[in-house]
Amino acid sequence: MTPFKESSGNNLKELREKRGYSLQELGDMCGLSKAQLWQLEKPTANPTLKTAYAIAKILGVDITDIWPNTIKIVEEITVVRRVMRAS
Repeated sequence: MTPFKESSGNNLKELREKRGYSLQELGDMCGLSKAQLWQLEKPTANPTLKTAYAIAKILGVDITDIWPNTIKIVEEITVVRRVMRAS
């Protein structure tokens, strides 16, 4: 299972419902279809970092509140970029 998928569906659905948003409403706000957002809640799909940040911003939480292991992904990207710049 990828870092995005670990427990993210439950977190995303819980936060969305706490804020009183339907799948359609949140999808409209972050530029996703209802079906795409539903897939993220299951989770049968992974969001891009841009989408993940947009959803977190709309819900008023940190990205790691929805996807707890996201920090690992961001750290890995940072390391790769540093190595590429050093080359």
